[in-house]
Amino acid sequence: MNKNSFVFTVITTLIKYKLLIFFILLYILLMLSVIQWGLPNQNHPFSYYMDEWHQMQSIRALYKHGSPNIAGAANGTIFHFILSGIFLLPFIAIKIINPFVIKSSVDALAMQHMLFILLRINTILFGILSIVVLAHIAKKYLKIDIAFPLIFFIFNPVWLYQSNYFKYDVALTFWILLSLLFIFKFSENPTLKKYLLAGAICALSLATKISAVVMLPIYLYSYFHFVPRKKRNYTYLSLGLGLFILLFLGFGIPDLILQKGDIHEYLTSNLVQTPKVYDNFIFEFRPWWLYLLFGILPLDLGYVFLFLSLLAILYLVVFFMKKGVHTYKKELFLLISCFFFSVSLFPLNLGASGNRLLVLLPFLSLLLGIFIKILSKKMFMRWNIQAKILLSVLVIIQIYQSLVVVVVKWLPDPRSEASEWLQKNVKRESIIGIENIPIYQQLPDIVLKEFYTKQEKPGYPVTFRYKVINESSKILPQYVIITSREFETNYLKHSSKKSLVLRLHKEGYLIVKEFKPSPILYRVIGNERNFYMSGIVSTPTISIYKNRFYPAI
Repeated sequence: MNKNSFVFTVITTLIKYKLLIFFILLYILLMLSVIQWGLPNQNHPFSYYMDEWHQMQSIRALYKHGSPNIAGAANGTIFHFILSGIFLLPFIAIKIINPFVIKSSVDALAMQHMLFILLRINTILFGILSIVVLAHIAKKYLKIDIAFPLIFFIFNPVWLYQSNYFKYDVALTFWILLSLLFIFKFSENPTLKKYLLAGAICALSLATKISAVVMLPIYLYSYFHFVPRKKRNYTYLSLGLGLFILLFLGFGIPDLILQKGDIHEYLTSNLVQTPKVYDNFIFEFRPWWLYLLFGILPLDLGYVFLFLSLLAILYLVVFFMKKGVHTYKKELFLLISCFFFSVSLFPLNLGASGNRLLVLLPFLSLLLGIFIKILSKKMFMRWNIQAKILLSVLVIIQIYQSLVVVVVKWLPDPRSEASEWLQKNVKRESIIGIENIPIYQQLPDIVLKEFYTKQEKPGYPVTFRYKVINESSKILPQYVIITSREFETNYLKHSSKKSLVLRLHKEGYLIVKEFKPSPILYRVIGNERNFYMSGIVSTPTISIYKNRFYPAI
């Protein structure tokens, strides 16, 4: 191929896929604008989003101990951590990073910063691949315009929020979409080879995160859904099931088979402890699923997207019943798969929020695209203009709500603002009371850095002294820092923090300064309870208390 023909091919390809390329570039720019947000640096150790820090520890634990299912790491299946370690190898080889120089959580902070940037790039790459696969499924197999599925998939609060972190949820979305793609390939030419290949991808979805366990019944069901009764060969099912199990065992839980880790804590925390936590919440909504449906899901998925998705599902159920299943087999399969994943979230109770909802996003986006396509064909020409205007307004509302989770990270964070205030307004050597466990309290930067650095390096010079306290402590210091005060006092029946706050008020403590998330968040989220329950923003309220009766030093 000569130079001119190559240039022509590139230009032709760019024109052909201009809309897809536009959305990908927009997604990349949004993620790069916040890629350094909350990462370990010289001002503070640990990531602001602690799940991300545990995920990074899982890579180190896997390659050092053979399992991520150990203390300090993120428990679960290992496939994503294997891939992430492989992704880092070229950067280690050319000496951009050297994870081996990191001896503790407060050590080599500049190196940790670079390591997390690369891991976040890893997440962005999975996000790009997800967008490409979604567009391919929409155009080739569902014959729908890719614009609306892409808009609602990308401009979605939980998607943009999770795309900014190193965590397996965005990667899981890609593997689920890839599973759908290969199942649809099988549906058009149901050979054993294609069925086994689809099963292999489905198994890798489960090997990425255990919440994809419903990919197994979806995979098995796909055979009955797409293969006519007279042509079924049940050897396909047994071979597909066998391959699925082998790949899951080999890439998902080989550490457990070799008894190098324990996944019990992971399963217990998600299936047992998480639902029980919400028994302590104060709700005016009964039953709990009403609050989930009308209080939490609109914040995570977007008010517009959730409303249109529910409308699309109701419409498509009636539409398929009238038209029959044979004409719309792929569309019906998507609807049934969405139902499978929805049911799998039910045991989590109110914990079915935040990153856990990402498994629904591909299905809802595609179903919404199908709904818009069918509806547009049914409308008379005189209604098309009005419908397009209405849809454009709804899209703008969805984009605004979604961009809030990005814009807020462009603004100063309460942890850095509180850190600066403490250094300017509190005397050196003052004792500051903090709650246990400090790394999960979302404390000011300087507090977290000095507290943990002092533990690792006893001779490290600190600005303040720190005392871990609770409601039962005999003596409280002059200054006390409380995080998430409003949530714990107003929306929990019982908590150690709530008791501590009551004690502070009784003993003459006053809030001398309080740092809250940007008001733009509350315009969308509403109150502290919704803010916490949505799980899409890792930004605290920090209250600094001072005892007005404390004797002068």
